Amino acid sequence: MSTKKKINIIGVMTGTSIDGIDISYLRTNGTNYVRVIKEKSYKFEKLYKDFLNKIIINKPKINIKKKEYFEKIEHKVNANYIKYLEKFINQNKINKRNIDFISISGQTVYHNPKEKLSIQLGNGKEIAKKLKIKTISNFRDKDIKLGGEGAPIGSYYHKYLINKIKQKVIIINLGGIANFSAIKTNKIISSDIGPANCLLDDLSNYFFKINFDKNGNFAKLGKINYFIINEFKKDKFFKLKFPKSLDRNYFNNYLRKLIKLNKFDALATANYMTYLGFKHLITKIKLNFDIIILTGGGRKNNFLLKILKSNINKKISNIEEFNINGDLVEAQMFGYIGARSYKKLPISNKNTTGVKKTISGGVINYPL
Repeated sequence: MSTKKKINIIGVMTGTSIDGIDISYLRTNGTNYVRVIKEKSYKFEKLYKDFLNKIIINKPKINIKKKEYFEKIEHKVNANYIKYLEKFINQNKINKRNIDFISISGQTVYHNPKEKLSIQLGNGKEIAKKLKIKTISNFRDKDIKLGGEGAPIGSYYHKYLINKIKQKVIIINLGGIANFSAIKTNKIISSDIGPANCLLDDLSNYFFKINFDKNGNFAKLGKINYFIINEFKKDKFFKLKFPKSLDRNYFNNYLRKLIKLNKFDALATANYMTYLGFKHLITKIKLNFDIIILTGGGRKNNFLLKILKSNINKKISNIEEFNINGDLVEAQMFGYIGARSYKKLPISNKNTTGVKKTISGGVINYPL
């Protein structure tokens, strides 16, 4: 199949922050061409967000039971995807016959590659059936089966962006978990690096009953608790080799300690934990770069930006400075890797997920 062939594809992303759904309709060849046609973010309703958090917290401990447990409630997640996709298509007056594919990441509810298990809710077969549009999903499965982490799985889109920017940069996505992508010796490398919004959002909900600490306004009123920070620095995650990945709830043992602090101190300390992920990356991987480019919701956290700029002797920029929408770049990513999946082009390799060989991935689901 020609790598030059362009297709129209809708990329869909629901991240580990569990705050909403991002949808991007684009035209791409999955290599050197991307044109965004329409895109939009939708915030989850509180009831749905609470439902997701509850099912994740209450999941069984045994893996076989985890699968059964999540399969029984997946229909609710499917219905939510379908609702927002139909809304997006209708609002933008898109003719379904012009859409070649929908490409969906799935809502991650459990991730442990050492157990060969990463569960993402969102059944591509059901979505294809309801919307009558071919749907690509299950991007992680093949990677994990071949010894990879299964995440971060969108590195090749970051490679496209880095090549487009034409500067020495690292892209760091601040979603629920922080992950990075960079080019080293002409090869794309990536990995999760530590917590980002997961702890901050959970603390904001616990102390203030809000979804997130806007601009870090509460965090800036607190002081960093270095007793917890020193314990955090010794976490076994930081001893693992790159590339590596994280479940959203991996750091919950620190959450239980943080909620015992003054509420402002807890948020300030959690922000500093995110910085330590950056420090760990820069210390352990020798990268030649001039700029750190931030994407994801965490890029809007002014208190975190202040910590980063005070401790990292490099320019730190939000991705908007390069005329890229930081709220929707992840949805664009899944449209792009969906196109690569359709063309059987690589979406992961040993330097991005640790998989044994460079592979494509994803499953195409056809309408019945």
